[in-house]
Amino acid sequence: MRPYSCWCNACSRVRGRGYGTAMGWWGTLEVPGCARSKLTVWKEGHFTVEPKVGIVRRAQRMDETVATALLMVKPDSWGCVQSHDLWSTEEKKFMRPGHHWLFKFGDAGDGTSCEKKFNLTRCTWEDYKGTQFYNGQQALVVERWLNRVEQDASGLTFKEWNPTQDADASQPPVAMLINSLELRAAGFTLRDVIPPALEAAARGGRHRYGAGLRQL
Repeated sequence: MRPYSCWCNACSRVRGRGYGTAMGWWGTLEVPGCARSKLTVWKEGHFTVEPKVGIVRRAQRMDETVATALLMVKPDSWGCVQSHDLWSTEEKKFMRPGHHWLFKFGDAGDGTSCEKKFNLTRCTWEDYKGTQFYNGQQALVVERWLNRVEQDASGLTFKEWNPTQDADASQPPVAMLINSLELRAAGFTLRDVIPPALEAAARGGRHRYGAGLRQL
């Protein structure tokens, strides 16, 4: 770590011991080519390398996350999935590490949200309603998806997505389901927010309390 933040060309190339640094006093790493004065010292911290780090450990963490979330899955509860693509071009400004989508679980017809659980042989997969599934994974029913509200730059305000809006009539409708592999959380609550304009219209400008309109 460094006591100051210098990002000159010399400092930006430093990754620790080795090329670009020289050992100084008290375990410090000096950057001889630093373009700024008094910002030429790095201090190497202590870290431990564990045998479980890496891709194998990450896969284990993901399995544990999914297993924990599946315990909270039920109709009418909210869920969160990892997203790998943009929902639309308007969503690009919300992209950040851990980008996700929110949705409400639906009923598969038996009181659960699991429409199908896949029992397949190793290294085989099945295409079910346009989604790829492997052994042990579940097709979870989605009642409705939420889109981020463009006016909230934090990406923490959502509105319901209308699946019929801008739909391509030449293509089959989007299957309202997800692969349990992408599940990251379930069973949390969301706070219902009424836009100020709708709330004022509902109250008529006279009442302190009243029902809120969903649309004008």
